[in-house]
Amino acid sequence: MRDKLCIEEKYREGIEYHKKFIEENREEIVGLEEDEKNGIKRYPNDNKSIIEETYLSNFLYETENIIAKYSLGENISTIEADYKNAIGSLENIGEREVGYVNLLWMVSLGILLETDKKSFEILNKLVEKENIKDSVIDFLLYASDIGYTKITNDYFKVNPYSKTREIIELAQTDKKKASKRLHTYMEKEWFKGHYDYEWKNAHKEPGYVGFWSFETAALAKILELDDTSLINNNHYPYDLAHYKNAMKFKPISISEFDNEHESEETNEIKEGIEHNPLLEKLIPIRWHSFVNSLIQDYKELDDCAFYEKYKKLIGLDQIWFLLQEYQKENEQKKLLGTLIVFAMTEKEYVLQLDYKEDLEDYLSNMKNEWNTKTKLVQFILNNDQNYYAWVPVDANIEAMYEVIMKEVR
Repeated sequence: MRDKLCIEEKYREGIEYHKKFIEENREEIVGLEEDEKNGIKRYPNDNKSIIEETYLSNFLYETENIIAKYSLGENISTIEADYKNAIGSLENIGEREVGYVNLLWMVSLGILLETDKKSFEILNKLVEKENIKDSVIDFLLYASDIGYTKITNDYFKVNPYSKTREIIELAQTDKKKASKRLHTYMEKEWFKGHYDYEWKNAHKEPGYVGFWSFETAALAKILELDDTSLINNNHYPYDLAHYKNAMKFKPISISEFDNEHESEETNEIKEGIEHNPLLEKLIPIRWHSFVNSLIQDYKELDDCAFYEKYKKLIGLDQIWFLLQEYQKENEQKKLLGTLIVFAMTEKEYVLQLDYKEDLEDYLSNMKNEWNTKTKLVQFILNNDQNYYAWVPVDANIEAMYEVIMKEVR
């Protein structure tokens, strides 16, 4: 077994369970496609949307099986069919989204399995559709030589992925130093950088199939780094990194990362929060304009318009899955502080922890956006999560609208 935390019986049960549902879903898709041809509608939702949702469900099952099989120690060749099936499912999900981590893993697995260019092109379209701006994905797609030219310095998840730039930079001039940086990244930074994803204790929960840094192995493969020191690392897929060696990668210079277009967020920086200047003591300048607009929209837009505008922008649909749930919560119009905390959590300025998580494990990885002496504060929301941020020491503010704040000592 490759994953030392693997419980073989549970993994195999999970794989068979997923196989069963994948087959049932395929049969359902065939039936729905036939219904669509014959003008038959058996469900409240239209056939096309159900088909797309079913393909998305299969993609999630297929990717879990890929990870579970790898963790179990199965021959990598058995994973290739699952990967091709997952790509086929992705090609048919319509406007549905699979999210950053899934796309990062799929692009990385494409490099490691040396998939065909058509698969990379499908993934490229999904990255564009979901408007993912991420330097790691950019690097991998560029190297795959499919004509991808967008190079940015943005990171969808700054911690830990921004640290990969150091590895890439060092590899330009000194592969030995780059290999050492790779080792440090995997041993000390990669997994810890995902504590906010609740990975730390995930191995104790049902459904755990292992966590592998496919993207780091893909970078090592492209950069031709020595990764032998990571052969026993429980999150580095060493076998996959050395599975094939026929793919030719497009060379890329780190200088190309320095010529990237400025991000939209950078272009829109405007100092000042005119709708509540006091918040300038809490919100870094780079997000003043965004928070100012959020405050204005909250005051002026009706619940439906506000929810539609911000459901993806700050993840409202992950907190209140339905508009009606948001409307009920917002009946008293006392959610503005909460919404700002959620928005800043989405920007990774505010750290969100489950009540069971230990703050000490995350302090070293928290963002500090201030060029002055800071203190740690906690935002008290009406849920079972804890929210923290570094703010200037002179920010003596006890509340942000309805959200109480307290200094953490």
